[in-house]
Amino acid sequence: MSQKATAMEESLELEELDVNLYRSKKLWKPVGARGVFGGQVVGLALAAAAKTVPDHFHVHSLHSYFLLAGDNTIPITFRVYRVRDGKSYITRGVSARQHGRVVFVLNCSFHVHEESTLVHQMDMPNVPPPESIKSEEQRLHEWLKDPRAAKFHKTIQMRLENPIPVDMRLIKSKLVGINDKEPRQMMWIRAKGRLPNNMALHHCVAAYCSDYQLLNTSLIPHGLVGASERRALTMITSLDHAMWFHAPYRADEWLLYVMESPRSISGRGYATGRIYTADGRLVISTAQEGVIRYTETPPAGLPAPGKAQAAAADDGKQAAAKL
Repeated sequence: MSQKATAMEESLELEELDVNLYRSKKLWKPVGARGVFGGQVVGLALAAAAKTVPDHFHVHSLHSYFLLAGDNTIPITFRVYRVRDGKSYITRGVSARQHGRVVFVLNCSFHVHEESTLVHQMDMPNVPPPESIKSEEQRLHEWLKDPRAAKFHKTIQMRLENPIPVDMRLIKSKLVGINDKEPRQMMWIRAKGRLPNNMALHHCVAAYCSDYQLLNTSLIPHGLVGASERRALTMITSLDHAMWFHAPYRADEWLLYVMESPRSISGRGYATGRIYTADGRLVISTAQEGVIRYTETPPAGLPAPGKAQAAAADDGKQAAAKL
């Protein structure tokens, strides 16, 4: 008897409509989001491209643009363009459409395994093991019991009822010596459930996971990471997303995601990421830029952006900032 598909596998399933043409089966819109989760769109587009290349080719890079918010009430269709088929490299393009419009485009390149003596990597930071960090669900349940966060209980309950199929464990800055204002954060991630031994699937899962929290890193220096502070934002949405796959890994085993934001300017935030296996191998690098806009005059009773730390002295706002 075949093993039941995990929630992550179901999120990345495609229906083949014709040669080079595929359709999504299940789309996820996070609570409070403008549209379909961007990471899922990246993962689905990569899955469509991977279906058109031989099994011994594996993706080594992808570059994509988010053009319009995806509608989770109807499927997205993915058309694959066979740009080039070489002996060592294969190139594919993918366009994602809804309502007759292109909502997302992706270019990706696949490579056969190649040995090289020129090998180096940046070392993995020293962090607490994932087992010592609370999961997102555990933290949400704690906040649900906290009367100081009563105004956010409805949102918390909605998030618990509509979970992401990823086990995420955000590492508190103080545990690794990061200043609260430093544009850097780290978290352990892995897909929930055991996945098949299919490297193409593990690449798509990593693409799905890599979009979560990355752009938020650019908000940290501006005190816009808490629930009340985030309400001062008028828009936060990804513009483009890029990934480089360096070495094999399993996406259902713990991966450390190290995220940094070197620059924010002109209403855009830029962030980069490095993903390591638990034994310290750097297996993926990421980069993303997105729109980050906020109101100069926050709603009544909310602290102005950049003053969140001073406002956090109040117990109620301390609880809100944790969200």
